[in-house]
Amino acid sequence: MTQFKMQMPGGRARRAASPDVYTALAFAAVAFLIAACVIMWQAAMKVAPTDSGHPFVMQSSGDIKLPAPK
Repeated sequence: MTQFKMQMPGGRARRAASPDVYTALAFAAVAFLIAACVIMWQAAMKVAPTDSGHPFVMQSSGDIKLPAPK
């Protein structure tokens, strides 16, 4: 059958699954998203209204206080 360039099903050994370009891009995207979350967390801790620096505490309306620049 190979003389007619036909291949029989299962006639060739299967390759093992390996990561492709899209898998690498997905991992890179996840890494950049984690880095962005860390950077935003640090920025939110700097402008948090409490001294504890908890980033989920909201500033009260009309009474926004930012730290003094160094």
